[in-house]
Order: sequence, then C-alpha cells, then structure tokens
Amino acid sequence: MTQHVSVDERRHDEPRAPASPARLIGLGAAIGAALTLMVGAVVAPRLARRAPAAAPAFSVDGDGVRLTRGAVPLSFETQRVELGPPLPRQPVTARVATIEARTGPSFAPLDGRVTRVAVHIGDRVREGDPLVQVQSADLATLHRELRAAQLAIKTKRALVERLRLLVDARVASANDLMVAESELGEATLTATAAGSRIRALSVKQAGDTGYWILAPRAGIVVQLDAAIGKPVGPGKEHPIATVADLDEVLVVGDVSKRDASTLAVGMDATITEPGAASQAPLAGKVEWVSDVVDPERQTVPIRVLVKNERLELRPNEFVEAVFAPGAGRAIVTVPTEAVVSDGASNVVFVEQAPGVLRRRQVRVGRNNKERTEIVSGLTEGERVVVRGALLLLNAIDVRG
Repeated sequence: MTQHVSVDERRHDEPRAPASPARLIGLGAAIGAALTLMVGAVVAPRLARRAPAAAPAFSVDGDGVRLTRGAVPLSFETQRVELGPPLPRQPVTARVATIEARTGPSFAPLDGRVTRVAVHIGDRVREGDPLVQVQSADLATLHRELRAAQLAIKTKRALVERLRLLVDARVASANDLMVAESELGEATLTATAAGSRIRALSVKQAGDTGYWILAPRAGIVVQLDAAIGKPVGPGKEHPIATVADLDEVLVVGDVSKRDASTLAVGMDATITEPGAASQAPLAGKVEWVSDVVDPERQTVPIRVLVKNERLELRPNEFVEAVFAPGAGRAIVTVPTEAVVSDGASNVVFVEQAPGVLRRRQVRVGRNNKERTEIVSGLTEGERVVVRGALLLLNAIDVRG
C-alpha cells in the first residue's frame, strides 16, 4: 500500500538548513531596538517627573502685574515722572482775511448794467478813483426830479415876490401870500431831497444815464464782481468791488475745544506760508477767541491780527498759525510709548513697588512722536513703564 505524506509533514521530517550569519546579526539588532524602546518608555516619564517646573515670569493681580523674583527676567524700563513745559502746539491751518474797519465795499446804488471796468483784482487805487461804470435810466430820473424841483423853486419865488408887492399895495390879500410862501418852501424841500439822493450815491456822473462807482478808500482791490453787460443794483448780495488796506490783516482759523481753552486774547502767534521755507515767519497776536462752538465742525473760531507792511500775506490764501505755549505753565509729560490704549481709555503702568506694576487710567493732552502730555492721572515723582507697556496690557487682557 502506498503511504501519502503531506507537504507539512515532509517539511517537519526533512532536516533544516542552519541559519546564515547575516540573518543572525539582523535578528539580534531587531531584538536590541525593541528592548531600547521598552526601556525608554518606562524611564522617560520618570525623568520628566523628576525635572523641576520653571516658575512663571509674572502673575496678574487685577489691574496689576507682579514680576516673579528669580524667574526669567522680562525687559521693562521705567522713568520718573517730572514736570516740564507744555509741548509745542500743532500748526493750525487758517485763511488770510481783511480787517472790516480797513475794508471798503462798493455797491451799485442804482439798477443798471456794467458798461466798463477800469480796475483788476490786486490793483492799488486812491480814494475817489473810478472803478466800474454803470448805465442806468434811474439816474436820469433823479436828475429830472432835481431839475423840476429847481424850476418850481424859481417859479414859486417869483410868485411870492409879486404877491408881496401886491399886498403892500393892498391889491392882494395876505392869505394868498402865505399860500405862495408855503408852496415855495415845499418846492425847496423837494429840490433838497432830490439833491441829497444824488449826492448819497457817491458816484460820478458819466453822461445823462451813466455813472462811475468810485473807490471808497485808498488801498488794493481785493474783490471784483463786474463784467461787461452784467446787471447790478442795490439789491445784490455781494458788492461790485471791494478795496482794502492790507497793512494789517486777519488770520482766521478753527481750533479744537481743548486747544481753545488754552488760548487767550493777546497771546503770541507765528504765521508761516506752507512751502515758503525761505520766508521768515510773521508775528501776530490773538485778537478774538469765540465763546461759541461751530455746530457743524465742532471747532472754535479764532482770529489773529498780523502786521503786513510788506504785503507778504494776501487775502484768501491759506497759512499755518502756531500759538505759543502759556507762560509759566508746567505740565506732566511722559514718553509717548508709555501711553497705551485698552480700547476705552488711555492707560500707563505705574511702578508701585519693585516688581509691582499697576495699570492706571490717564487723560492725555497734546502729543508728538517723542512725548505726550498727561493732563490728569499722574503726579510728579511717580515712576512709569516707558518700554514694554503694551506687553503688560496684553498680559492683563489674556490672564485677567
């Protein structure tokens, strides 16, 4: 009988070949790596538990930060708060304007149309020089009324003289003479009124229907609203021409309500023209500070009086005005980097004790890149953080 042997059986029965040296070496390396991993997994957590934890550099206590003694130091720099002069005010953009008392506007006293313009803006004129010629039928009417009144006076006077002779001769009654004298007085009043109206025009007649508008004073033509054929008259809102003396001018501007509280009449100011680096600044004095806030811009109007003998400033140009700080006034200032914002207010960090920095709300004034005025919240002699304040604020926000 034939015996069948499975393949597995044959493999067990057959003698096995001895392992090669390379195979033995690889097996040993694998076993060693496994043992190393097992030992590391057991020993590493024990070593980690044994290593001491690093102390935090600081702790947050309400609105303050307390630095941990002996911990990794944080870099903060503090300075002592001192009083000093106020910071220079920022330039205020302003406009040059004429002084009302030195300005003479000219209106057309009668309705008509412009027929000639004898000047240009910027021309220097003398008082009484012709500016603009206007053609008006109303002027002819006024002169006709004056001539009619003068003729009536002549006729009434002759009648009065004749009646006096008749009354003396007892031919006419005294009542007729009284009536004639009354009519003569009325005609005289009419002529006087007509003459006064013509003289009040302050014009120079040019023909039967034309007149010249004359310069009301000596100065420079700073405004002109006249063109050939343009209708003019006393009902117009703007003058037809304006002559002003520019030896003195006003610089008109607006300042914030905070700055307005530090300005006063008589305070010195410096006026400069933007871009005119070679031109020396002009000195001026505050003439007026409004007591009313502009409802739209929420600013306070101010006026500065400036001497302008060399006519360096021209009406309607923009200039910059810088106001001098108040004399003898001292204020707390700190480096601008010391002041940070928490979103609702400005704060600084005050060193209450070594390693104890406390947040404090302050009210600031003017500032520049280097310094910031502290209006309230700090007193002379305190120490504030001048470098690293923003880091302290972030620490409080995160851990507070």
